[in-house]
Parts: sequence; structure tokens; C-alpha cells
Amino acid sequence: MPEIMHPKHWYIIFVVVAIYSATSVSASSPDIFPIRRGLTLPNLTLEHIDPTLPPVLPTQAPKCSVIALQQDFADTVGAPPASANYTQPPDCPAPWTRVVLELSVSASDLQKDRIAAVWVDGVEVLRTTTPLPMAPGAFWKVTKDITRYTAAIRRLSENNGTVSMMLENSNTVLPGVYSANVTLHFYRGAIATAAKPSAATGHATIQELYKEPADLIIPVTSNNGFYGSGFWSRIESDSQIATSLIKIPQNTYRAVLEIFVSYHADDEFWFGNPLRSSYLEGAANLSTPRSNGGFRQVYATIDDKFVGGHIPFMVLYPGSINPYFWSPVAAIGAFNMPSYDLDMTPFLGMLLDGQPHKFGLGVHDSQRYWLVGANLHIWVDRWSDATQAGLINYNAPPPKMNRNAEWRNQDGQSEIDAEGLVRFIGWVSSSKGNLTTVVQQKIKFKSQIEVQNRGAVKQIEVNNKQRMMVALMKGNQALSRVQLMMDAPMQIQTSTVNAVSGAVFQKTRLYHQLVEMVNLSEGQAVSIATLTDRQDAEGSALMHDGVPVWGGGATRSAYRFKDDSTCYLRTVNTAGGIVRLDTTTASCVSVADQ
Repeated sequence: MPEIMHPKHWYIIFVVVAIYSATSVSASSPDIFPIRRGLTLPNLTLEHIDPTLPPVLPTQAPKCSVIALQQDFADTVGAPPASANYTQPPDCPAPWTRVVLELSVSASDLQKDRIAAVWVDGVEVLRTTTPLPMAPGAFWKVTKDITRYTAAIRRLSENNGTVSMMLENSNTVLPGVYSANVTLHFYRGAIATAAKPSAATGHATIQELYKEPADLIIPVTSNNGFYGSGFWSRIESDSQIATSLIKIPQNTYRAVLEIFVSYHADDEFWFGNPLRSSYLEGAANLSTPRSNGGFRQVYATIDDKFVGGHIPFMVLYPGSINPYFWSPVAAIGAFNMPSYDLDMTPFLGMLLDGQPHKFGLGVHDSQRYWLVGANLHIWVDRWSDATQAGLINYNAPPPKMNRNAEWRNQDGQSEIDAEGLVRFIGWVSSSKGNLTTVVQQKIKFKSQIEVQNRGAVKQIEVNNKQRMMVALMKGNQALSRVQLMMDAPMQIQTSTVNAVSGAVFQKTRLYHQLVEMVNLSEGQAVSIATLTDRQDAEGSALMHDGVPVWGGGATRSAYRFKDDSTCYLRTVNTAGGIVRLDTTTASCVSVADQ
């Protein structure tokens, strides 16, 4: 559990609040960090870390490493992505065993947290957030196995394509400039273990069913990515759907749509959005312009037909809840935001006519705004000019929703329950035979919000459970089956005291966890991988205009991964901006005892 603050420390906190309350702070002044006010900073840890499983790599050093992009992001709001032409070293052609992206970033000074993304020839390969730098010189590194994007990387290397990065930063209030390097590491040779793809990524996806990367990746993104506001599309409301016309090869035998999302502005805390009949100004600081409850579902359509969706994992941004929780450890999923796979194979009968079809991306119950993008991964039959396909079963009723709310002025409670089950079955005839793909997904979601003491005490409890099954059948025989189980609970307890000039002193406790299990069956062989990523945090902060003035926090992060051949356990405890404990265990015996 996080460190508990001693009573004498609470006395110091309230003295600081009292002093601050007697001093007016200009709302337009950027000098609200301790370092900007001439106070002495503690010995902060400047390196921000993400205690997740590193990529599983070959034993040899990279065959080559290429710096694909270098860029300083200062005043870049409204600017197009930074782009660089790419040249592959002639002595490092495909094939590669692994391709790893390394994003290294430093902050010159204090700055707010920003969303960012990296694209390879228009194919998104990373969605990430920056930390909230508490001191000049903060730096961090994000490492991601991008082998599944080999088709896009081959196209990049063969056609001298473009690597792009989007990071909208502003120096209007805070002076920090983000300096970023994007490097691609290419590996050859056998990998260090017999680990499955899940061990290489640390995230469960339906790609576990497909051992080879796709033959072609088609971006489902904004058409003016190089010149406008990026390759992602902006969703402003529940009724808006971002669409793209896509034509796929007529010899396609498998297709998977991978969706990237991030949420902002009115929906940055969508999971904590209360259900209210009307908007009350200042009601517990939880209401947004449309208090429609804490349920969101990202979904896809083909020619206006629903083809699947996901309730997003609740990634907490570095400036949220209590910014001191996330310095220097990142929140779960913040540095490498998860993407969401939807198997489109049952719907290939709609797409193999050689004509372009309308792919849509939307967010149910959303408010402004979401940034969405997608990649369509395509596998083609090299022994056939055309495949045939058809949809056997389509069962996609909307989720059953139960909404309850009871409010009296600022205090009250609300609850939203959602349950749903979808099932798609389709056949594809190719040189591999006549195979049937079965896709089934079950969701169970619950969001509870309670506000007391005239809005001063708030409690949020959310649980997001999803079950996904994809099976490949030949007649009545299951050739392979992958089952994914995800459970993501979160609890937040916050008490606030208003200070002068709009400042707020808040005390917060947080529990957040991601549990994933992947069960892969191929004939008689069965393999299981499990991942548990948990964070417990407690602390206080004095906030002004969403920026920390003073505060502290203690966070305990525990990451555990285990499959048939790999064990990994890492525990990181931080307090006061310093790493107090960082231990890693690679022993299966030790992990089994946890």
C-alpha cells in the first residue's frame, strides 16, 4: 500500500493551505510551480518510468538501428505532424525477427502533459502521453514491439516513405519544449525465449491467433494527415462518425481492424461522469456540460453496419486525479496506450467485390472530444486471385443499459450498468480450404458515483469486464481458438477544500488495476498467459487552473506477467517525486508465490 502521511505532516499541509489562502494568485500567472516561485525543490527523480514487460528480443544486438525522426515540439498547436523521409540502410533489409520502436523524449522546462502519436507511412504504431514534468530536464523512454506492423515497415523501407509524429504543445503559459527522437531497431535471429506474441507486447489482443503479421496494412485515418491536424479523426459527439473509403484486395482471407483512441476536454474523465437530468454549475466538480453517465463504447461500422466495439480501458493521464501520483511513475497504459482489435473476417463477404466500402469509427454516448484512428490488417491468399466469403450469423443487439440517479443539489449518487453479447460467424473459401471464423464478445460494465458534503467528498467506482473469443473452424473441428478475458476495476476517493482565487486543496486515494488472461488452443496444444498491472496511490495537492501548485503523493506499482516460458515481476514504489523501491524478478518460482 502507499505510504500513509504522519499526522504532523497533515499539520504542515494545512499551514501551507492557510498561507496560500492569504495570498492572491493571478489566474494568468504561469509562476505557480514551486520552482517558479523561488522555492527549493526536493531531489526529484528526473527519469519517468513505466514498469511494464520489456519486449522479448533475440539474443544478438540489433542488426541496425535507424533514427527515423528528431523534432522539438514548442508551439505546435494546430500544426501538421512533424514528418521525416525514411531511408533503410542497404545492409539491413527484411526479413526481421523483431522490429522495436524507441521513443525518447526530454522536457526543457515545466509543461503540461500532452497526447502524442507516431505513424509509419500513415499507419499508427504508437499512441502515448507525455508525463507532467515537475522540473526542467525530465526525460523518459517508450519502447514498443512493432513487429505486427511489418507490412507498413517494409513499404516504408522499400519506397523511402515517411515517419510522422504529432504532439501539440503550447508555450503560452509554460515554457517547456519537448524534444523527441524516434528510433527503429531491427533484429534478426532466434528470440531469447519461446514466448508468444503476448509476451512480446504485454497486451492481450486477438493477434495471438495469427502467428504471422499481416501482408498489408491500410490506414483508416484522416485523408489530410500530412497537412491538416493529423492522421487521427476528431469525434465531437455521440452522433458523429469518422468515415473512410477503403478497397481491399479480392484475394483477402483474413482481416483485423485495430482501433486507437484517446479522450479529451469534456470526456477526459468520462468514467467519472455522473448521470444527472440537468447540469448544475460546480456540482462536485464532476458534472460536465452533458452529465450522461460514465459509459462509453468505441465501435466500428462497414457501410453503416455495426461490426464490433470495445469499452476503452481507463487510462489516467499524467495531469489527472493528482499529478504527483504520476511523477516519476506512469499510470497504467499512459506511455503505451492500448489499441483494440476487431476481427473483420466474418464480414469479408461485404468487401471482396473490388469496390471501395465505407468504414466508420464512432464513440457511443461521447462528448467533445475523442481522437480516433485505425489500421486495417489484411492477409492475402498468394495462391489465388480471388477468395469467396459470406456471413453466416449476425447477432449484435445494443447493450442492455440500466441507469439510476438520485440527486439533491450538489449531493447524490448515480449508477450505470451495461451488459452485452455480440456474435458474428462467417466463412471464407481460399487455397487454405473453406474455413469458418466465429467471433464472440461479452461486456459487463458498471459505473457508480457518489457525492457528499455539498460536493466536497466524491467516490467513483468503475468495473469494466470483457470476454472475447475468436475461433477458426473447419467443419466441426476447431483448428485454433483464442479467448481473452479482461477485468479493469478502479476506485477513486477525493475530498476537497476550496481556497481563494479558485485554488482547490484535494486529498485523494486511488486503486486501479488491469487483469488480462489469454488462452490459446491449437489442436491439442494449449497455452495460457496472464498479466496483472496494479497501482495504489494516496496523496494531496493544491491545484490552480488544473496545474499543481504544491503537493505530494505516494504510488505503489506492481506488474506481473506469466506465460508458459516467461515470468516477470516488477514492483516500483515512489513518494515525493522519488523512486523509493524498484525491484524486478524473473524467477517463475518467485512469481508463483506472489
